[in-house]
Amino acid sequence: MQLLRMTVTALLLATLSGCSLFGEKVEVPPAYVGKILTKNGYKPDTVTPSKFRLDSCFAYCDRLVLLEASDSGKTEKFALFMPKDQLNMAFDVRMTISVDDSKIDNVFDRIPPQQGVIASNMIYITYAQPVIRDVVRQVMAKYTINEVASSRERISQELFDSVTQALEGTPMKVKRFGLADVQFPAVITKAKEAAAERREQIAREQAQFEIQKIQLERELEQAKMMRAIDREKAEATKEVNAILAKSVTDKYLAYRSLEVLDKMADSDNKVFVPVEALGTVGLQQAVFADQVSKTAKSK
Repeated sequence: MQLLRMTVTALLLATLSGCSLFGEKVEVPPAYVGKILTKNGYKPDTVTPSKFRLDSCFAYCDRLVLLEASDSGKTEKFALFMPKDQLNMAFDVRMTISVDDSKIDNVFDRIPPQQGVIASNMIYITYAQPVIRDVVRQVMAKYTINEVASSRERISQELFDSVTQALEGTPMKVKRFGLADVQFPAVITKAKEAAAERREQIAREQAQFEIQKIQLERELEQAKMMRAIDREKAEATKEVNAILAKSVTDKYLAYRSLEVLDKMADSDNKVFVPVEALGTVGLQQAVFADQVSKTAKSK
């Protein structure tokens, strides 16, 4: 019983004096790494995500310091005077950036933690932001606004390469980097809109020309077809006339005259006059005499 009271007293004294007989429970969450800070500085080993207890202590207790090692998306906004155009142009650069695993020890040694955590944004502001702003301005100033508009992918790749090279030796590395939300000057925008309108008008006129061309070609084909039909009709008529010219002879005409006389002979209302006599003087005198006689009777 006495031993138990002594043990409880020792534990209370240890607690009141800041001692920890069993060590504090701590955790390194995902996307973080940690180091144990002792009274003599950081322990050399980096702690990956896990849960564990710190060493027990009596006077100076160790503590866990976390470092945010996740990938971070960043956006930097620029309003840059473009020397070649003498105009201002606004744009963003967007990136994915993270702490270089091989340089984590340097970060722990040089950036003080805030409430036990070294945030990635603090690392970015300290090491990367000034470099990125300087490099982006240098690269973009080499180009005209029209070149930026027509070669964004190529310029983005150049920015990525230049920033990557500039960040060598710092604790940060870039994984993605590119131009975004480029806002061209109003005069450039209006010129591009006017050019686009001209291209659209040319396209419309070209389309209308193609339609008219098709219509004219169709009309031409129709005219060719009509001429071909007329030629065929003319050829057919010519062939018929040629056949008739060969087939209508004097004998055929005489035969047809006899057929006509035969039909006239069957009619009651007639005066039979031989066809051959129609042109003679005798027949003409006879007809005149007959007409005179009919006139006298009527009086």
